[in-house]
Amino acid sequence: MKSLSVTLIVKNEQDNLARLLPMLSFADEIVVVDTGSTDKTVEVAQCFTDNIYYYTWCDDFSKARNFAISKATCQYIMWLDADDILSPITQKALHGWKISSENADIYYMRYSMQGEFPFWFWRERIIRRCNKCRFKGFIHESISPFGDIRYLDCEVIHMPTETHEQRNLQIYEQAIKEGKRFTLRDKFYYARTLVECNQVGLALPILRKFACNPHAYVIDRVDAYKMLANAALSVQDVNTALRYLSASVKLLPPSGEICCLFGQCYMERQLYHHAVEWYRFALYSQCKTGFVNEYYVTFLPNVQLSVCLWRLGDRQGAKRYHDAAKRLHPSHPTVLANDKWFM
Repeated sequence: MKSLSVTLIVKNEQDNLARLLPMLSFADEIVVVDTGSTDKTVEVAQCFTDNIYYYTWCDDFSKARNFAISKATCQYIMWLDADDILSPITQKALHGWKISSENADIYYMRYSMQGEFPFWFWRERIIRRCNKCRFKGFIHESISPFGDIRYLDCEVIHMPTETHEQRNLQIYEQAIKEGKRFTLRDKFYYARTLVECNQVGLALPILRKFACNPHAYVIDRVDAYKMLANAALSVQDVNTALRYLSASVKLLPPSGEICCLFGQCYMERQLYHHAVEWYRFALYSQCKTGFVNEYYVTFLPNVQLSVCLWRLGDRQGAKRYHDAAKRLHPSHPTVLANDKWFM
């Protein structure tokens, strides 16, 4: 049987920790690293593990996670955040994985973000304990792929109670003041944080340079092109948006979101036949790289197909797609607004 350490870095997470820790019965060892809690986080952790350590926070998530890794003793290491949860199905799957004959170096699991329109992406989650099991990146930290990589059919569900964009931006800005050297990946996530904080103008030159860099991760380059296309569409520059989207599909097959952006471009030009094709591509998208967002592969394509077919004079087809959107989210404002056209 494989042995597994679960590592967490925490601060003021008493309620989340009380929810998560009982879900970790599959773990042989739980390592909790506290970075300065002032609530009962440590007391809650003590009810489940003796492996509690203290780390002085220094605005670097990788250093804190690597400190936690250094305290783990099992064959494999799994990392989690306090505001994650694991369903009973996932817990059972991890018990099964431990007694299986598989012995890969890295196991990816789906990382699911909850909300009105959930989305998920593959994330390295269980790693063989070795000298390559080290996080990099002071924000949006990750472990570089190595060795035998496999995918587990289970998920970690992230349920944050607050957003962190402004906090992350402050860390990036402080790092810039201190003259910290940014890796390619750091630059990309800094630009993405700028976009999330509505500072798109500052992000654009970084994204343009990053998107065409052959040394950057392909998935991140596609994401950069997507953000550039969105920025162009926000100022009705359809030609530039199409150029960025076309560049993205030269790297990877289009995701549902990329398909919807193509559709939006052709709707802006009132080329509804072309838009229909792209929204249909979105509905049947099988792309599982990067972020897989249910909004762009179910709800939005149905809404936009209804609009396009209505404008093309196909009332029956328009109603069919409207009804599909309505079945997905009957009380959504867009659905309610469009209902009047089909009375």
